[in-house]
Amino acid sequence: MHPILFEIGGYPVAAYGTALLIGFAVGIAVAVRRARAQGLDADRVLDSGMLILLSSILGARLLWVATHLAVFRSPEFGWLDALNPFQGAGGGGVVGLSMLGGVIVAVVSTFAFFAYHRLPFWPHADVIMPSVVLGEGITRIGCFLNGCCHGLVCSAPWCVRFPDGSPAAALFPGEAVHPTQIYASLLGFASFVFLVWMARRRPFPGAVFFTSLVLIGGCRIVLDFVRYHESQIILFRAAGAGFTTNQLLGLGLALVGIVGLVVLGRRRRVASAGG
Repeated sequence: MHPILFEIGGYPVAAYGTALLIGFAVGIAVAVRRARAQGLDADRVLDSGMLILLSSILGARLLWVATHLAVFRSPEFGWLDALNPFQGAGGGGVVGLSMLGGVIVAVVSTFAFFAYHRLPFWPHADVIMPSVVLGEGITRIGCFLNGCCHGLVCSAPWCVRFPDGSPAAALFPGEAVHPTQIYASLLGFASFVFLVWMARRRPFPGAVFFTSLVLIGGCRIVLDFVRYHESQIILFRAAGAGFTTNQLLGLGLALVGIVGLVVLGRRRRVASAGG
């Protein structure tokens, strides 16, 4: 755990914020390069990257606030604190962002962006989405260094024990926990490699986009079974496991992805048969 990387003129440079910016910068650079290689409008892809940066932070903050309303009713924090996307309220070091909210708002805003510029959404979305999961992989390294988004108690040899003063140590003194941040990071990198491989096979337009929704949603469903969450975002418990708001949203994303793949795939087969 190393939440502050270094200081510049007395100003602390946070690990999470640095990883977030690196993730966006690398993701945008990769998307622009892939857009040029496919003959798409690379300038518009770059513009959309700026929009994704802002809209994803907004969406991530909105979802986190919506699932942690009790934090802002407490004497320690007020509703103005909800405007700060990096507020460490309620959870001792939790930065206050929820990735799935960012994905949903970013997808909607990007769709509107390409519609406004009268550019085809599917080819551009297929170029952008691998960068989204790549950025997730990089950003989760920042989560690990920050000590947030940790897992439940774990006895496996790869589990980690965070230092005193960390959120995990406060909740589970002396216990090792699942490094869910590293799990999420590895899944993000693996998803990126798979999506790029898939794109090179030249599937029908929209296939990479909808597959990315399945991967993002599916990974979140699985990860949340070993990740610690506050009681307010656990919808119900069954067989000793809690089902969270994020898992419900992940299930929704995965279902949208599956339906999209089926519908677009069927349209392509019909078009091929008619041609």
